[in-house]
Amino acid sequence: MKFSTMAGATAEGVLVAVLCLVAGVAGRSTTVPAEACQSMMPSHGHNAQLSQPPYNLIVRGNTQAINSPVNVVLAGAGPRDMFRGFFVKAFDDATGRAIGSFTNAPKTIDCGGVATGAHHAGPSAKNSVTLTWQPPVGFTGSVSFMATVVQTMDTFWVGVVSKSVNFS
Repeated sequence: MKFSTMAGATAEGVLVAVLCLVAGVAGRSTTVPAEACQSMMPSHGHNAQLSQPPYNLIVRGNTQAINSPVNVVLAGAGPRDMFRGFFVKAFDDATGRAIGSFTNAPKTIDCGGVATGAHHAGPSAKNSVTLTWQPPVGFTGSVSFMATVVQTMDTFWVGVVSKSVNFS
């Protein structure tokens, strides 16, 4: 009888440990930690890839009217270039500060302003995602978008950059 109680306690302990591990992994797969706002580095415990990323951050056109939203597409360079996570921010080219807000994104994060970052909502594999970004009211100048793209927990690229978009 003591053996079965001990076995039950051990099984119960193992179940709790597994649930904690799964919750920790699942929790990380659907969020971007606040500390990533500055570095754009995921806290995966690995270094970013130094090779050319197999992903593109695409904006259409070079010039936008003041107050016009911008569609930003993060896409694999080819049909097999899938990713599981991403984090995108817009930067004022003159100051290097994150500006504007994402109005259409799976999830957003406040990095010094409301919804200044956009990111994944889950770890499912995808080849592309389209985001909508709104510049600050009356903003004139140029903006570039920068992304971190996660292929796997230990394979990711930081600093995937779009071309600049001018608002005038």
